[in-house]
Amino acid sequence: MNSSANSWVYERSGTAVAMHCSHTLWFLDINGRLKVPCLAMKGNHRARLPAIAAAQLRSAPHKRAYNRRLFAEVAPRYQLVTRCLSFGRDQYWKELLLQRLPQTADPVVVDLACGTGDLALALAHRYPGGQITGYDISAEMLQRARRRAQRAALRNVCFFEGDMNELSMAPQSVDIVTGSYAIRNAPDLQNTLFEIYRVLRPGGSAAFLEFSCPPSPLQRALRLRLLRLWGQIWGLLLHGNPEVYAYIARSLSHFPDSRAFEQLLRRIGFESPRSHDFLAGFVRATWVEKPLTA
Repeated sequence: MNSSANSWVYERSGTAVAMHCSHTLWFLDINGRLKVPCLAMKGNHRARLPAIAAAQLRSAPHKRAYNRRLFAEVAPRYQLVTRCLSFGRDQYWKELLLQRLPQTADPVVVDLACGTGDLALALAHRYPGGQITGYDISAEMLQRARRRAQRAALRNVCFFEGDMNELSMAPQSVDIVTGSYAIRNAPDLQNTLFEIYRVLRPGGSAAFLEFSCPPSPLQRALRLRLLRLWGQIWGLLLHGNPEVYAYIARSLSHFPDSRAFEQLLRRIGFESPRSHDFLAGFVRATWVEKPLTA
């Protein structure tokens, strides 16, 4: 079977990969043919997720709709794939992201695109007297986050279905905003950053963990190619569809490089940007503050 969206060719014996996981899946890239076992979920009859076009990534309504469909599909294996894509380092990166947040007794915290709740639950443990809200566009992700919070008996965290482009919080009502692999998925990045700035109190903090690209066009192109290949491998392994995680590289290609992102944060009004790179710069943590005089 040929994929018109990219240069991959993959073929299999028997019926659909998602239905018969015991069959062997092959895929072909520029380095040759590789043989990998299919781990896609048995009995998954969901229509195949297509690649998102560049024009759709530039359209807030299209990107929002695509994200809803994408994260509904990946929700059952989201925790697994974040570990796989990060070589098992994902939890450490999130711990470091939180360690550099201010030590406040009872903050109001919003975790954007909270997914299955990794960061929101960690925030609830870090700030036992705080009020933590996980915010996500995917009902399927939130169902899993709520179950995890119930199992952990955490009473200071709740989850809300909503769009990060239109936060429901009042102006200057939040102390901390976080997002892990979140801000790149914003339907309108600049509008989302303005929303974060709006809801933060003066002196409030925002922290983001996100895939990143360097300013150099050559390095950027190489990084996107490698990230796309890595995502396609895991998309095939976990879902029988290379486009599921190839979306990471596609969306990153429309996201500002590391230098441009810091410049954008400053233009919005944030100050004191700090950053730390992980995995040779493929992932970056960024911390900023809203000025006390804002």
